[in-house]
Amino acid sequence: MPGYSFVSVPKSGNNPGMPSGKKNIVILFDMDKATMTRDEKGVTVSALTMVGTGTTPIGLFVDQKSIDAGDEVEGDVYSRGFLHHVNFDHPGTELAIAEFKANNVNANLGAIVIGCDPSETTAKVYGTPCAPLTMQAGNEQDTSEAHNNHFELKTELRTYPAGIIAKSAIPATDNADINTFLGLGGV
Repeated sequence: MPGYSFVSVPKSGNNPGMPSGKKNIVILFDMDKATMTRDEKGVTVSALTMVGTGTTPIGLFVDQKSIDAGDEVEGDVYSRGFLHHVNFDHPGTELAIAEFKANNVNANLGAIVIGCDPSETTAKVYGTPCAPLTMQAGNEQDTSEAHNNHFELKTELRTYPAGIIAKSAIPATDNADINTFLGLGGV
């Protein structure tokens, strides 16, 4: 990357690998109606805007312990890149989640996962305009054991690593209560 200098990456604290909790809302947006800008080093998302009147991200309630999001290196020599994935379970089998599945099974999506720690000022963005997330699984379980939907979103093309975005740069969703819970839109 043109803006990157080869620099040391020291230990970032006493427990850098300790897992951290996530908010129980995953933000999803239509990548075809978004513009995203990354800085010259390819990781920091410096701008994320929704294009079109009334276009906003949505917040999807999830079982926070089921969130599995990340990126992985894939490809042959000199053509390696990153594949993103965001997997989660939505408790419930109500009409709204069935409608979400039916209308987004072939959509190009982006996802934002926000940590629980209120001192965190950034979140992770998965999917890019040229390598959006697509629904690889949207499996309903409606049994005597559980009522839920398991989702697996994944990029099919290689791209940059998962983006890091300032919470203040995340567009507000269509729901005021979710925005307040996540601290979006200057709330």
